[in-house]
Amino acid sequence: MIIGTDTTYLGNEIPGLQGQKVRIFAVLHGGTRPDADPDADDYYADTDEKLARLGGVTAEDRIDAAPIRPDGTTSFVHVDPRAIDLECFAHLRNPSAQ
Repeated sequence: MIIGTDTTYLGNEIPGLQGQKVRIFAVLHGGTRPDADPDADDYYADTDEKLARLGGVTAEDRIDAAPIRPDGTTSFVHVDPRAIDLECFAHLRNPSAQ
C-alpha cells in the first residue's frame, strides 16, 4: 500500500519541510518529466490499484502529499515532492541498488 502511507521528506526542494512527516495522497505519474501532462488519465494515481496498473512508483514521479500535524491530522495544504525525496522511495535514487 502506497496511498495513505506516512513517510519523511528528506529533500531540500521544499523549504521548511525537510525532516517532516507527510502523508501520501496520490502519485503524479511522470511528474518530473518536462513532457508530463497533468490532464492525462494516467497522471494522477490516487488508488493503489491505479498505481499498480501504471507500474508503481518511479524516480520520475512526484507525490501529492500533505504535512502531518502533531495531532495526526494533515494540513489542507498539499505539496508535490519528487518521489526520490521521500524516505519510503529513497531507494529509487540509485536504480542499481534495487
